Parts: sequence; structure tokens; C-alpha cells
Amino acid sequence: MEYEDKLSILDKSLRQAVEDELGTDLLDSDEAGNLYSELFEKVRADCEASSLEGYKNSAPELLAEMRVDARGFEERNFERWKPSFDHIEMMWSIAQELGEMHGKAIKAEGGEDDNPVMAALAHIFPRALLVTQEIICLLKGGFPDGAFARWRSLHELTVTAMFIEKHGEAAAIPYFLSFRFAERNAAKRRNLSSDLTGIRCFTVDEMAVFEARCDEAERILGRSVGKGETAGEWPKIMQKHPQFDKIEKDVGMDIGRPVYKMASTHTHANHRPMGDLLGMFEADAEAHLVGPSNSGFVTPLRMTAVTLAQITMTYLFHGANADRIVHADTMAALAEQMATIAKENERVTREAFDEKAKAESGPKN
Repeated sequence: MEYEDKLSILDKSLRQAVEDELGTDLLDSDEAGNLYSELFEKVRADCEASSLEGYKNSAPELLAEMRVDARGFEERNFERWKPSFDHIEMMWSIAQELGEMHGKAIKAEGGEDDNPVMAALAHIFPRALLVTQEIICLLKGGFPDGAFARWRSLHELTVTAMFIEKHGEAAAIPYFLSFRFAERNAAKRRNLSSDLTGIRCFTVDEMAVFEARCDEAERILGRSVGKGETAGEWPKIMQKHPQFDKIEKDVGMDIGRPVYKMASTHTHANHRPMGDLLGMFEADAEAHLVGPSNSGFVTPLRMTAVTLAQITMTYLFHGANADRIVHADTMAALAEQMATIAKENERVTREAFDEKAKAESGPKN
């Protein structure tokens, strides 16, 4: 069945039934409209059941074809970008190994027990590794815009880590305490939307526990954070730097704000021409991209490499020695190489594709 038929076959049948009953002269009358509605209600349930059964019956074959296509794309995508994937995954492996060794060394010295700064960094760094893996996964799946949007989180984690490293306990303690306010605020929002979501409300006693935790957090802070919808959450809990852009500027990372704003365009619902998507970077004609693409990987690869190096350096430099400095410099050098590798990777494979297409098209008459 053609797509147009799927969206019009019932309507055509109903209109024909109305015409057969009333004739063509009354097709635009209220009587025709009422008859159309009456006939529709009689067959609606059966049609919906038939539609549901049809979709379910055709799904196994359809999904099998989709998955074969997806695996084929992922293989070709990996083949095209293998040098770049090798480099970024090597960087991740190095960062993970260095972070694990650094964490074990600090833990052996009891560093996290009485050092909220180290505890915060030790909490943030694994999250950064996880986000990096998510970015790589999105790229392997052919979603560069999604990967770039996910890079936003990696950037936020890195900037937060740098801010805590710079300001010490004055930032680390509020960072941990901010969760108490965030969970209370989330509980309030959950209760307000329980009718819509079907998730049970927190009880009065449970909400009292959240409030008590916030009271204790305010006691530790030595001040009130207020009762607004996002009061006390990170970074609003920081009085002098209550917005993320202020934290960026404080640690000299505001130079990356334009890139951060670019990454945000795929997160929010503001209008964006389809041709502006990273996945459409090499497209010859404008189209609505609804699936994977193997274009536009350079920016997310480059930014992920740079930011992964930055947070690794931030983590290692808390308690730095000669070895940590050398390894941090190595990560910085690898990050710098990423842009060149990705750009060359893109150029070589694009030229090979164009040459192949030219050869297959044959000589022009």
C-alpha cells in the first residue's frame, strides 16, 4: 500500500459512502458532515484494531531489514573514520588508565576522606569518561549532531572541575550540597506532574525529609539559598558565579562559549535550517535528515579530544608531580593532533568517494 493510500483510504471510503447516501449536491452540508462522523464512529474501533494488527504483523520483516541496513552503515562508517576513532579511543583509554592510577594513589593516601576538592574531582572525572564514551557511541552510530550536543555535558563537567580546582573547598562543598536542593526541587516538580506522568507523589513525610536535608545543607553553607524552582542547584548555589557562563569566564573557558552555543542548537527547539546540521555537511542537496550520516564528524571529534584532555589534566594536576605533568602534556599533544587527523580523514575519504562516483558515471558525451 502506498503511503498516500494509508493516509487517505478510509477517508475516501467514508466520503464515497456519504455521497452514495446523500448525492453530490449535499456533500458540503452539515448533514453530510454529521453522516461522515456517524459512519466513522461505527468503523473506527475495527479500523484501529486492523491497523494495529497490520503494523505488528509487518514489524518483524521491516525491523530485520532496518537492522541489516544499520549494521551495514555502521561498518562503512567505521571504515571511513577508523583513523579518527582509533585516535579518540586511544585518548579515552589513556585518560581512563591515568585517572584510575591517580585515583588509587590519592585513595591510598586518604585523600578523598578529608579533602572535598579531591572527592569532587574524583566524582566528576569518571562522569566525563562516561560522557566521552557516549559521544563516541553516537559518532559510530552516525549521529554527529547528537554527539556534539552531548559534548556540551563534557564541557560543563570540565569547566566545573576547573572551577573547583581553582577555588578549593569554597566551591567543592557547595557543589556536593547542591544535590540536596536539586533533589528537593525535583521532588516538588514530580508531585506537580504526577497526574500526567502516573508516578506516585512523594508523601508529606518524604517531603519533610528533603526539606530537613536542605536545612542541614544551609546550616553547613551558613546561609539560605531561597525556595525558588531551581534554588540551590549548581551553579546557582555559588553566589558570585550563579550562572554557568560566569564560571566559564572565571576559569578562562569563555573562549569556548561560541562553540558551546553551537552545540546547544541541536538540544533546543529553536528553528534551524536542515542544511545546517553537521550530518548534512557534505550533502549535495537539502533534505530532512532523520537517520544516521557519516558526515560532519570533525567538530565533535576535535572538541571531544580537547575537552577530554582538559579534564584529565585538571584531575592529574591536583597533586601533580613530574610524571603527571608529562602524561598531561601527552594528552594535550594528542588532543592537538585530533583536528589534523579528522580533517585529513575527511578529505581523503571524500576525494576517494568523488573519484569512485566519477568513474562509475563514465565519460560524458
